[in-house]
Amino acid sequence: MARLKFEMWPYIDSKGNKDGYMTRFTDGNGYSTESWWSSPPASIDHVGPEYLKQRHRHPNVRNARHDAFFKRRYKEEIIKFKA
Repeated sequence: MARLKFEMWPYIDSKGNKDGYMTRFTDGNGYSTESWWSSPPASIDHVGPEYLKQRHRHPNVRNARHDAFFKRRYKEEIIKFKA
């Protein structure tokens, strides 16, 4: 079983301008999904698990463990970019 993995980086558009952020979540089976955030919130604690499962976010966030991991890592990464 692979380890859970979360990555976040600035998204650069075709003109070289920063245009939001990308996130990638890899689940325990090694399946990865990516999502673009135009204006990511500083916190996602208020977001329910169904939000991340939606097709346009990360449908491979399938259980409470994934949800907790994603939110913890998101908060760790967004601090780096919002500072």
